[in-house]
Amino acid sequence: MPKLQTPLFSRQRGFSLVEVLVALFVLSIGLLGLAGLQTAGLRLNHQSYQRTQAVLQAYDIIDRMRANPTGMAAGLYNTVGINDAAPSLPNCPCSSTQMKDYDLSQWKNAIAELLAQGQGAVCRGTLNAALDTCTDPGTGTVFTVGIQWIENDLPMRMQVVAQL
Repeated sequence: MPKLQTPLFSRQRGFSLVEVLVALFVLSIGLLGLAGLQTAGLRLNHQSYQRTQAVLQAYDIIDRMRANPTGMAAGLYNTVGINDAAPSLPNCPCSSTQMKDYDLSQWKNAIAELLAQGQGAVCRGTLNAALDTCTDPGTGTVFTVGIQWIENDLPMRMQVVAQL
């Protein structure tokens, strides 16, 4: 009588388990990649937010200067350095000087609140790279607004030049 042999496939046990483990490993690597992409997206979104806030604040002080043409023409906004403290808020009805103090106080406080270590400077003419002095103080209607902040442990600076 011939011997019955056990079929080959019945001796292979655990093969399906290995397939499942490999599939789980590949899936987990894919999910880690997705988590990394999400983290990078959040970081870049925050950088974009900070840069947008810097631009909005630059245009905010330019609009405030346009709203105070007497103070602008008198040169009250000429040199506001990056290290200058925000002036105290005046008790208005305001003169042009008090309006300038109010504008700069609101503006500098908004920059400090919205941007990490944010500071701002205004110059009639051209600001230097450090945003602390006017390198070419002018008498015309060209103003430079500079804003600096910290982004990813690096100082960021931007300047907006406007003719008012």
